[in-house]
Amino acid sequence: MISLQHELWAQLILILLFSFLTGSELRGYQQKFHAKTQQLFVGTVRTMSLTGLMGSVFYLVNEWLYLLGFLALSMLFALLYWQRLKLHNSSLLSFLVWALTYSYAPLVMTQPLWVASAVFVTIVLLLNSKQMLNELAQKVSNEELSTLAKLVLLSVVILPLLPQENINHWVPVSPFKVWLAVVVVSSVSYLGYISQKYFVKEQGLMVTGMLGGLYSSTATTVVLARKSNEIPRLSYKMTAAIISATGLMYLRLWVIVALFMWSVAVELFPIMLTLAATAFVLAFIYIQVENRNGVDKTVDSSRAQNPLELKVAFVFAGLFLVMAVATQLVMHYFGDAGVRYLSLIVGFTDIDPFVLSILNGEYQVQGRVIGSAILIAAGSNNLLKASYAFVLGEPKAGRYSALWLVLLGIVTIAIGWNFQ
Repeated sequence: MISLQHELWAQLILILLFSFLTGSELRGYQQKFHAKTQQLFVGTVRTMSLTGLMGSVFYLVNEWLYLLGFLALSMLFALLYWQRLKLHNSSLLSFLVWALTYSYAPLVMTQPLWVASAVFVTIVLLLNSKQMLNELAQKVSNEELSTLAKLVLLSVVILPLLPQENINHWVPVSPFKVWLAVVVVSSVSYLGYISQKYFVKEQGLMVTGMLGGLYSSTATTVVLARKSNEIPRLSYKMTAAIISATGLMYLRLWVIVALFMWSVAVELFPIMLTLAATAFVLAFIYIQVENRNGVDKTVDSSRAQNPLELKVAFVFAGLFLVMAVATQLVMHYFGDAGVRYLSLIVGFTDIDPFVLSILNGEYQVQGRVIGSAILIAAGSNNLLKASYAFVLGEPKAGRYSALWLVLLGIVTIAIGWNFQ
């Protein structure tokens, strides 16, 4: 009995604390954003504290009394809202905060403590981020939000329903793994795309190059090479940005490998880290050479293609299946050596479908062969980017970038070929 009383006291104190702090945050929100506007408020600190206390008493007495209390207070808020409409104010924020405060009692009494804490923290974050959320809503296009919502729906609803058995002998992957690979690689790319386009768009060439490498090092190389013709005076910094995009490519590939095949990721870690570090050191050297000019430039990334467009996702899934079939055929007829030659060729296209297919397929092959194929594909992809930099870039930036990308590509291919 004594322990139960102590538990009830602790719960009541927590409810009052959450309610008091919520009311304090609501008062701070009103003073910050609505101090000069004519609005009707039901109350803040004391009102929210009494709301939490009332919810606790009603919930302890009877659950039906708790529900009746919610309905009664909702009617009072309805009257307040009717008066607000006369002042052309249709905000429901105070009602929503009050309703969540009223829910602290059952949350604290029936759920783990982290649930009520998470609700409180979320309220605080949302109340203090009004300006940031409004600015973000204006920046992000409805088309991108719609596409993201569709992919989330397909991932959450469709993915668990897909069969996990392999399609057949020549396509040694399941529909579940195909779509899982699409979700993973698109999400990683989307993170870089959103960061590059909306959050650090004005942070200069280096951030553009590095985040572009998280999104797509090949596409970033093409964009930067073309831009170098507009600002030839920054050829060294442009070279550094292009090289750093490839450095991020190595880390991005390792993350994807780690998500699907940890044993291979462990063996590739020192290699990928060394190659990425080499690229970053080269970029740092070129930055120091360029710094004597004391100039930085931004690169407009608004034309970058949204990697979460559903059309792109389905094309990726198709390429994934094609690569799975091609890999199975090559392994069947040519063995491990054939896989190395295939990865060398695939590197001159989009390597993500090949990497994901070889990681997810059930092939009769050792992990080191998979690691070798991934390295070779990454190396040959560097040769492709070198050609883009040389052909599309300003002469000096194009030559420097192509030189180091070719060297990184040759070294990566050599390491992958001897990765036994």
